[in-house]
Amino acid sequence: MWENSRYCWVVLCKNHWFHVRRNILFRHRIVLGETDAVTPRPAIDAHFKVRCDECGKEYFYKPSEVLRFEQEPPEPFTPHPLFRGEGTDPPPVVANKSKDNAEH
Repeated sequence: MWENSRYCWVVLCKNHWFHVRRNILFRHRIVLGETDAVTPRPAIDAHFKVRCDECGKEYFYKPSEVLRFEQEPPEPFTPHPLFRGEGTDPPPVVANKSKDNAEH
């Protein structure tokens, strides 16, 4: 069901000649980060560089070239720095904060 679907932000690799040998009908998707079905694309106001996980080539992409695609992220996966989902990590633990306050 769609509730269990996973979505990723992707760009299509611009190195067409390398990838056409593997699959002539589809272009290679480079996964940038995980998302859901409704979250808007992160606010990006400039071109950004992405290295392809298969061919190794780096190209610049416009924000408008970022697409949402229903797929599982590859294993292992490290999100692109612009798509790391800031605010989703738990807050850092402050060691012995209440103990320090009790001593003063």
